[in-house]
Amino acid sequence: MNGNGTQVAAPQTIAEVEHLVKRLYQPGSPRTITQINDQLQRLQLSPEGWHIADALLASSDPNVRFFAALTFTVKLNNDGSVSGPELSTR
Repeated sequence: MNGNGTQVAAPQTIAEVEHLVKRLYQPGSPRTITQINDQLQRLQLSPEGWHIADALLASSDPNVRFFAALTFTVKLNNDGSVSGPELSTR
């Protein structure tokens, strides 16, 4: 729920994701900020996280571009691990 008693909806478009990132950096109730953060973390961990991060890099807002870079870091740490024989031959 946000400050007026409604829950922060999951974004359905890149524009909605960008809007949520911008809201994260604006003053708001702790509950709303936590809900926005939770939604954004779900997106970062989702299979669509790669696409979302790539799309957000085109934003003119530095906070949105930072979130995009952070999302790439999250994806690399969670999805990008390489193990096995590929590493031993490098």
